Order: sequence, then C-alpha cells, then structure tokens
Amino acid sequence: MSTTSVKYRLSPCSFESSVTPAQSAIRELIRLRSRMRSPCEVSVKLASLMRTLVPARLVAIVALMVGCSGPAWPSSFPSSAQGSADTTVEAQPPAGLKKINHIIWIMQENRSFDNYFGTFPGADGIPPSTCLSKFPGSKDCVAPFHMPNLFPTCDLPHEWEHAHAAYDNGKMDGFVWFEGTAYTMGYLDDRDIPNYWEYARKYTLADAFFSSQMSESLTNHLYMVSAQSGGMIGGAETVEEVEKIRDDPGGFSFEAIIDLLNKGGVSWKYYLETMPPKADEKMPPDILWYLLHPDPKQFSLWNPLPAFKSVRENPVSWGNLVELDQYYRDLEKGTLPQVSWVIPAFDDSEHPPEPVQQGMWYVTKVINALMKSPYWKDSVIFLTWDDYGGFYDHVPPPEVDALGLGPRVPALVISPYSKSGYVSHIVYDFTSILRFVEKRFGLPNLTTRDLRADPMFDAFDFDHQPLSPSVIPIPQNLPPTMRVEPYCVFSPTLPVVQPYAPPVEPVPFTGRRPAVK
Repeated sequence: MSTTSVKYRLSPCSFESSVTPAQSAIRELIRLRSRMRSPCEVSVKLASLMRTLVPARLVAIVALMVGCSGPAWPSSFPSSAQGSADTTVEAQPPAGLKKINHIIWIMQENRSFDNYFGTFPGADGIPPSTCLSKFPGSKDCVAPFHMPNLFPTCDLPHEWEHAHAAYDNGKMDGFVWFEGTAYTMGYLDDRDIPNYWEYARKYTLADAFFSSQMSESLTNHLYMVSAQSGGMIGGAETVEEVEKIRDDPGGFSFEAIIDLLNKGGVSWKYYLETMPPKADEKMPPDILWYLLHPDPKQFSLWNPLPAFKSVRENPVSWGNLVELDQYYRDLEKGTLPQVSWVIPAFDDSEHPPEPVQQGMWYVTKVINALMKSPYWKDSVIFLTWDDYGGFYDHVPPPEVDALGLGPRVPALVISPYSKSGYVSHIVYDFTSILRFVEKRFGLPNLTTRDLRADPMFDAFDFDHQPLSPSVIPIPQNLPPTMRVEPYCVFSPTLPVVQPYAPPVEPVPFTGRRPAVK
C-alpha cells in the first residue's frame, strides 16, 4: 500500500487519482452507459474489473453514478452507536407535528460530539479508560484532557483521507497520529461552552447524531441542502471548479431541498453572516478569504447553493440567499420564512483556531432573537456542527453507503416542544433534519439517504406543556470579535494512506423495504 496521500475527487462524470487503470475503467463504464439499455448491464460487465482496481467504497459510488437499480441495500447497517441506522418502517408523523410552523437550522463548524459533550451527564461520552497511542503499536498514549482556553491555535486536518485514517476501520484509534496533534483529544465542558450545555439541560441533546459524509465542510453542507454530495469528497473554490470536478456544466444539477420547498409553496431563506473586510486587511491564503467575508450570492464551502443550477436560474431562489441582518429584520417585521438556514462567517464559526466562546455568543444572539419574538411558540431550532473538525470521537460511524456516515457531531433540538433535559440515542445525521422538513410539509424525499433517515420525532413531545424560552443574557463586556492569525494547519505525524474500503460493498437501493419481522 502506498504511503503517500491518495486524493480522489469523484463526480458522476469524472474521477481523478493516481490510479490510472481505475480512472480508465470508470471512464469506460460511463461511456458504455450511454450505449446499453440498462445501467446495471454496464455494472455487471465491468464489476470484476472495478473490484480489482479500486476500493469497494468507490465501486459502490460508480454503481450509484450510473444509476444501477439492482439488489436492495442491506436491510440493516452495522453500527456501534445506540439505536439503529436503518429505518425499516416509515416513521409516522406525530399528531402534533403541525404545531411546528418554523424550522431554523443553525450550522456551526468543526467539532465532534466528544469534543463538546463528551462529559455531559447521561450522554454516550468519552469512555474513562480512553488513551490513544501516539504511534501505531506504541504504549505511549494521549488521554482526553480539558482543552486550554484559546486552543488549538491551528486547524486540525479533517479531509476525506484524514477522516478515514483516524477512523481506522472502525477502531477510532488513529486520531493522534493522523491529526498531527494531541489537541485532537481535548474536550470542552460547561466551563467553556456554558450556553450550549444550558440548552442541552433545558431542551434535547442528540448523542448519536453523525455527520453525513466522512469528509469535510462542503460535502456535509451539500447533504444539508440536498441529501447527497454529488459524488464529491473534497472542497472547491469556485462554481467553475465544481463544474470541472463533476464534469457537469450545471455545477450541481441535481435537486435540492429548496426545489421541493418551492414546488410545495413553502417559504425559505438561507441567511449568511457577512463581515466586510477592513481597508488594511491582507489577503489570506486560498479559500479562507470568502469564509472570512462571505457573500450570500457567492459559492463557498459553507454556501453551496450558488453552485446549484436550479438556484442560479430561479430569481426567487437567488433572492432568498441573504445576509444575516435580514434574519433580525424578518423577526421584527413578522416575515420569517417557514424554513431557514443560518450560516456564520469564519470568525464566529468555532472553526479552529477561532475562539469557541466567540462563536457561542454569536449563536446565542441568533437564538435569543427568536426566543424573544412571537415565532418562538411554533418554532424549532436545530443547532448542529458540520463535521468532526479533526477532533476525537469514540463512536464508529454506521456504514450506510459508500460515503458515510461520518464521525459524530453535536446536535441540539431547541423548541417549546423539545423533550426537556432529554438525550436522544437514536441514530441521526443531517438528512434526518431534511426528513423532518419533508414530513412536516408533506414533501417527497430527495435521495435514499433522506428516505431512510430518522426524522427526529424522538426529540419532541407535543403533548406536554410547551417549554418557556431560555433567553441567555448577553454580557455587556463581551470582547470585540477577534481572529487568530496567521491561519495554520497541523501536519499528520504519519503519511496519510489510501482511504479505507469497507469489507461489504453496498449496492443501490431499489426503493423496496424489507418485510417487518
């Protein structure tokens, strides 16, 4: 096995890696697809070739790319998490679901569940005996520790290859050497993020909520809006780069949840925090600039919608990509849409190395504004983080398909109808929130992922007395927004190798569910 990093950038019509035979095989597969009546006929002809050239995860992706509708997915998925990753019986909406008329999804950045809630009472937290080796086979190890204030001072690696290396075939023991720093084992608690712990005590915490893909920000933000990543496993800086990676002149030409909302007459907005650059501000490296100073109409890792063809071609959709200031005006004017996303600028995102407390108070302001408004009485806030960010988590993600799930991330359900002080142990991911939206507004699913996702009804009790808003006072002496500079990334201690391929190759889902036994 090669000891150099192998980076795949996969799309429905392109595959780039150092494995030239595999690249040729996939191109041949796609060429044959246009000449044969059945996509699965192509899969059968080249299946043995593909299995000898590329990992099983990628074979499965190719089968999905060509639209094969062969045997069904396995009826259950392996998982060490509490609960089950497979929803074999369609969840029926609870009678009180229509008490929820407004859904606000706040997405923050780069934290694992154990990093934020690994010591929270009643949650599936860090095992007491945890200590991860500094090198494979070494007895010298790093135990979890309380993270010092304003640390880590650099970002932790968390791309596709790093996530798989840390995952280490489900052993979850590769974090220290592949993240390149002991800070991967650091955790925070109510001394550091008191507001988040207060929300968890008052409302609902989900301790089996996983990122949707074992990769980085862009792919998981794509799942947030479309229940798929379009085959991508890495980032992109521009729409043109997306078009090139995917070999698709439309960029993302598949359907997104906003298309379903538009068709269903459900109002929505994508609110993006903006921070205009200072006059003397220097240009930071590569894509960091448009995360520091987002433009709602510009594609970024955290704002994939401008790369969707359907968004660019629909003036209404394009107009719904707005600055966060509009969120506060909508609350004041009574014009809050039925579904909202709230996305931060880099400084307030909690993405290392930015200060965690700074992001926490930004989120608290967003939540307080809703709680003080008339909208609180019929709203739910889903507060999540987009990926593990390089931080340790001890629970192996369920293997639901070729791309995920990814490591656990924190997730809070804040609503008058949340179960108070409750920890939900059901397996969720970002497509679970999409499924909740679909169920609430009678919309169809987008992909197999959201069809099978649990819609998070376990987090709600529509029969109890509605919970009061927990407005957390904003200190008058909060320090001004700061930025840790220069931006840097820790380097893995060991070379990152080719991503893990699962022992069982998933096959496309036919839409048929197994019989209930």
